[in-house]
Amino acid sequence: MNISNGVQGAGKIDVPQFQTLMLPLLKVMGSGHEMSNIQMRYAVANNLEMNAEALNQHLPTEQQNTFNNRMGLAITFLYKACLLKRPRRAFYNITEIGKQVLLEHPVEIDAEFLRSYDNFNKFLDSPSGEHESLLPTYITNKQLTKEGEININPRKIHHLRLKIITQTLQVYYINLID
Repeated sequence: MNISNGVQGAGKIDVPQFQTLMLPLLKVMGSGHEMSNIQMRYAVANNLEMNAEALNQHLPTEQQNTFNNRMGLAITFLYKACLLKRPRRAFYNITEIGKQVLLEHPVEIDAEFLRSYDNFNKFLDSPSGEHESLLPTYITNKQLTKEGEININPRKIHHLRLKIITQTLQVYYINLID
């Protein structure tokens, strides 16, 4: 049995996915104190009672610590949704929006939850060219309705886009942090 808080079960120890880390991270930041990346990682690991074995795991590439990678993604997503602000490099504070989210006592915070914030959508949907269109050319050429519109489920595109962005960010953090 894998337990996502890093506690030893009958099987291996599992580091929580980055989306699972977002709510504990926001709660840690709820004190209103400015924290460094390292302080945030330590506080979340302590809050989740993660053991040394889980904290020392590395990604399959063995270049980066798994927990640090996932915390980096959680920080980035909360920052892009404007729930955290960065007063200076590698230091963060909770924003008024982040405080309001905590007052609502969410059960979880994930990318779908963050989609309700315009700045997060701008981040995901940025036309900067880093993310190519998810619509292959054969779809635009062959699956048109009578009105000439593409007949594709936008929710499916949204989930594919999130998956690609998440994987892209994970690769970015693998190369950045270690």
